[in-house]
Amino acid sequence: MDPSNARDVQPKSRQELFAVTWVTLLAITCRLAALRQPMRYDESVTWAYFVGRSWTTIVSQYQFPNNHVFYSLLAKATSSLAAWEPWALRLPAALAGVAIVPLTWAVGRRFADRDSALLGAALAAASTPLILYSTNARGYSLVVMLFLCLLLQAHRMREAPTLRDYALFAALSTLGLYTIPVMFYPIAVVAVWFSLDAWTRPDRGRRLLMLAATCLLSAVIAGVLYLPIINTAGLAALAGNKFVAPSSLFELARSLPRFVVDVATTWAEPAPALAALLIALLALNGMRRSAASTAPSLAWSAIVGCAIILVATRRAPFVRVWLFLLPLYLLAVARGVIRLAQRVVPERGSAAVEKTPWLALVVASAVAAVSLSMHAAEYSQDTGAFPNARGVVDVLATRMRASDRVLAPIPSNGPLIYYLAERGLDTASLTRPLERADRAFLVLDGSHGQTIQWALSSRMIDRDQFADPVLIGRSGDAQVWSADRR
Repeated sequence: MDPSNARDVQPKSRQELFAVTWVTLLAITCRLAALRQPMRYDESVTWAYFVGRSWTTIVSQYQFPNNHVFYSLLAKATSSLAAWEPWALRLPAALAGVAIVPLTWAVGRRFADRDSALLGAALAAASTPLILYSTNARGYSLVVMLFLCLLLQAHRMREAPTLRDYALFAALSTLGLYTIPVMFYPIAVVAVWFSLDAWTRPDRGRRLLMLAATCLLSAVIAGVLYLPIINTAGLAALAGNKFVAPSSLFELARSLPRFVVDVATTWAEPAPALAALLIALLALNGMRRSAASTAPSLAWSAIVGCAIILVATRRAPFVRVWLFLLPLYLLAVARGVIRLAQRVVPERGSAAVEKTPWLALVVASAVAAVSLSMHAAEYSQDTGAFPNARGVVDVLATRMRASDRVLAPIPSNGPLIYYLAERGLDTASLTRPLERADRAFLVLDGSHGQTIQWALSSRMIDRDQFADPVLIGRSGDAQVWSADRR
């Protein structure tokens, strides 16, 4: 994609504004449908160790990278609206997730064209990953929103940027870094694009110097905000935990093919994995530069910016870290579809493009209907799903004693922490040393192939120390077994 001032000033028709409004309403519908789903592993850990504790704990503790600090602060505030309601914890993510859709349209208008912008926003409205992370109490949707805002700000700064423009750029970058340190990826992408554009300007020296100063200022302010965590947990908690520890360049290169496949199949959802290749080819077609364009390529800026951070960190992060690029990918898919239509059937393709606002309505409605009927976001296993946690707690509630131990593998243990606390039960039962327990409850999730035979063969309990487990209850695919100490 490549920006064009002519496209940027293209007037907005009533049909286009209506289409954007409709697509945004569909985005709200898709997110509301998934907002009340049972708590997942990652967000349960976020609640248990950070959001569910004091404000001081949020800004000073970092036992796990689940603490997306700025998001945790927002979730702490919104959770007070309704105690023990997952939607209240997820509200900041949901609001950011809805904002992503009109922001995708706005970015598409400036960096591509009106038609790609509308179709891209339509795809974003019902994208399974975007819905999932808009209904998950963590900061990823916030980072996506801030990235899109950074792109719009960078585009605005192409012409006579002021100190106020650079200050806003710094503020957006700082909020992203204070949410998740991986905001370095989005900042790098925007910085590369702005630098390439600045290089063509007569005052390029001043622009590049101001950009460097702005990025440095953002990093410094974020570092100051992280000082309480650095003082209590050390810098390694942020930059050296096991999830971001660097590997060798060889290991990085070896992991990239599988990583690319995982990204492509995830970004294609709710379409089946088999469609991922076709969608990727459409995106590649959409990334081709227009012959008349003189502006920097946003696609190449993203590749170069991410490559710089990848080489510097020598670690391929989780697929979710790349979520910020998904709106751009969907815009490229939309542009690829439009180009294909114009190429295969030139006359009809051009006529269809003229009706893009109505086509966007149809596409958004169809994909949203598929997503809602499939419950695609709710059934996703990303971030750790154990939908039967509340039912399991109902089974345990009348049986648990102070000396019991609840044995539940990841990801089952995270949601159990939340729902045990909701019922006022002892969450220490999930971490109590087994040798101090008089009885063990084994929580097994059949949807992950966890059977009692699997549990015994994996030595969840020592059969010399505990009697044979007895099934005491079920909740959906989950089973609860009890084993008394001999």
